[in-house]
Amino acid sequence: MIPYPASGLKMLAERLLGTVVPALGSKYAMSDTAMLSMLMVALAEEMESGVARRLQDIEAMAGLFQVAREAGIDVAPTESIAAEQRTLSQVNEIHDGMTAQLIVLHAEVEASDDYSELNLAIWGYLQANAERHKLAL
Repeated sequence: MIPYPASGLKMLAERLLGTVVPALGSKYAMSDTAMLSMLMVALAEEMESGVARRLQDIEAMAGLFQVAREAGIDVAPTESIAAEQRTLSQVNEIHDGMTAQLIVLHAEVEASDDYSELNLAIWGYLQANAERHKLAL
């Protein structure tokens, strides 16, 4: 096991930028390798906080689905993630399923003036989600 994979990826990216890129001959190879280095840093950041961000999304979507249920909209029960250790792939699977469900819900509430508050809440979630998932490059 590599105890700090994100740090390792960042160090590899720094090595690429500091020693490999300057030694390359063509500008294309230099820019391509620099881009690969930046992507490695983005992956390292995702490893550090990706699960936490997705869990925040899942919690927020579950709250939106609860509001929808209380408003009389038929929304499937959400899978519990509490008290379980999950891998990033498992969290992604839950997140993707809930996101698909949110898209269907959003289409329904946008089409009706009866659910304008829920519609605004979903737009608020989407804006917060975009901010949460911005890459710090």
